[in-house]
Amino acid sequence: MVTIQSDFFDHLVTLHILIYSNCMVTKSDIATLRKVIREEVSNESQTIRDELGSDITTSGFHLRDEISQLTDRIKNLEIRSTKNHNEVKKEIKQVLNFLDKDNMQTRKRVIRIEQHLGLNQ
Repeated sequence: MVTIQSDFFDHLVTLHILIYSNCMVTKSDIATLRKVIREEVSNESQTIRDELGSDITTSGFHLRDEISQLTDRIKNLEIRSTKNHNEVKKEIKQVLNFLDKDNMQTRKRVIRIEQHLGLNQ
């Protein structure tokens, strides 16, 4: 979490006191206050940039890790689906071979029956 230095708030309080008090603030006082505020804002913004950069880098590593895990899962699914596909193809081939053999045997029986009955075509 980003924290703002207390010096910055001290300068703001000082500025507030100077503005609302009855003393005169010169242009050089205002210029000095502007310079101090700019420096503080610059320092704080650099701190925030550094912390955000670190957070972004860490998030990038987490995302790469998750993407890698998802890629591995997809590869595993592809391997399993290919294996299942090959098994199904093999089973279909076995069923077709069985049906083809059964059909051939039935045709031979029909031909023999036709010949026996004299129903030649």
